[in-house]
Amino acid sequence: MAKKLIFLWPILLTCYFSTAQNDGLKHDFNWVLGYKRIPDSPFVNQLDFNFSPMKIKKFPVSTWPFRSPCPWSDKEGNLILFANGCEIYNIGGSVLNNGNHITPDNWVYDGYCPDYYPFAGSWLFLPDPASDSLFYLFGLGHRESTGAGIYGWGLYASHLSGQEVFEKNTLICADSLFRSHLTACRHANGRDWWLVLNKVKTNSYYKYLLDPFGIHFMNLQDIGMPTSWEGSATGQCAFSPSGETFIHYDNVSDMYVYDFDRCSGELSNFRPISIEHNEDTGNSLGGMAISPNSRFVYTFGYLYSYQVDLQASNLQASVTQVAYWDSTYVNNVWPTVFGKAALAPNGKIYAAIPGSNTYLHVIHNPNAKGDSCQFEQHGLFLPYSWNVNDIVNFPNFRLGKKLGSACDTVYTGVKETSVGMDIQVFPNPAFSHVNISLLAPAQGQWSLTDVSGKRVQAGTWEGLSLQIEVESLPSGLYFFQLRRKNGSVYAGKVAVQRKQ
Repeated sequence: MAKKLIFLWPILLTCYFSTAQNDGLKHDFNWVLGYKRIPDSPFVNQLDFNFSPMKIKKFPVSTWPFRSPCPWSDKEGNLILFANGCEIYNIGGSVLNNGNHITPDNWVYDGYCPDYYPFAGSWLFLPDPASDSLFYLFGLGHRESTGAGIYGWGLYASHLSGQEVFEKNTLICADSLFRSHLTACRHANGRDWWLVLNKVKTNSYYKYLLDPFGIHFMNLQDIGMPTSWEGSATGQCAFSPSGETFIHYDNVSDMYVYDFDRCSGELSNFRPISIEHNEDTGNSLGGMAISPNSRFVYTFGYLYSYQVDLQASNLQASVTQVAYWDSTYVNNVWPTVFGKAALAPNGKIYAAIPGSNTYLHVIHNPNAKGDSCQFEQHGLFLPYSWNVNDIVNFPNFRLGKKLGSACDTVYTGVKETSVGMDIQVFPNPAFSHVNISLLAPAQGQWSLTDVSGKRVQAGTWEGLSLQIEVESLPSGLYFFQLRRKNGSVYAGKVAVQRKQ
């Protein structure tokens, strides 16, 4: 018999989420890096930032190599899930129910999986704004190109709990996208999430909003100069920790800096920056990260690392070299040059190394100008496995609502009410029918819509409960609303799943 999950939903999502605090969220407090090398020790490295200083632990991966890491911790900082671009695993190393073949690309999956997915920065976990126990896994798809290697195509989303995947590989954006550049920023309301994606070789940026009712396309904005693309996984995109700046960096276009409005999702004030030596051999594997105070951005371009002062009146004039490769090799084969990078919860920036190695570079004080940033090459030893230019991909989970903005209170388009009642949806996921009940009688109109916003069922409600037949609906996520005559709205989600 299929396991039944019961979720209690607040009647008014507005009342529940507008009081949420983000300061203590620790979804990014565990990093998993490295790959198993048979017949070497079957462990990779778990960087646990719940400790000060950070601790590196053994993380067992006894049956598969591990790359393209995408770990997920609960809000208390306990590691509960991890994905390698092929499957989603629980902490015990078992594949989640329906968590296999998580990549939508058969060509990539057949060529690389289940060992690993070779495109770091193409996966991102985000919390479901409607539930503490549900999550979304976003992934950039990839296709084979006859002229330029592998190119990114499509944004996909999967919806899951800690035990199973309810909806898998839903196509969100059907277009060519700059791969390895997946990132997100907290909405100004402190609850929802923005995703911004560059359409390759253009100055067009797709905007998507994740809110309690799902994923919505907002607009396609043309701004700045077209990005360049040569079929590689060059560079990274990132929002500043403050959420006020969006940066695109690659080895051909160099750096594009934009102001970002967390309320409207609009990009503005385009500023291009030329990075010296940015097209040196091997720099296509480079990366970028932004300091905790949102002032300095660092590029990691194979042989060179530069700092840009985002508060300078002339950004181009502020470009300062902070490191040059010190000619160190691992095993006299692999140069410890500069690759993908990420800001850690302890305020340091860690940069991966493109070749096989057992180190990360460390910027110990990224809030400081110039050499005071304390760039230490190969400064962190990874004791339990080797790594190849893999780094985690996290947004700033602790960014709260923007006080004083038009969006500093959550707006859902529903009338608020002071009545504090719960709506209950069960079973969830549903196979043939779903029961929806209240703690007190209500009267009004109800509707069920799919992820695109299309209404699939509707009717009237009177009383305490309603049973909706869903056996004829395709598997997927649906949104239930009951609108009372007084204008208040009760809302929740229903996952429909076909029996295997």
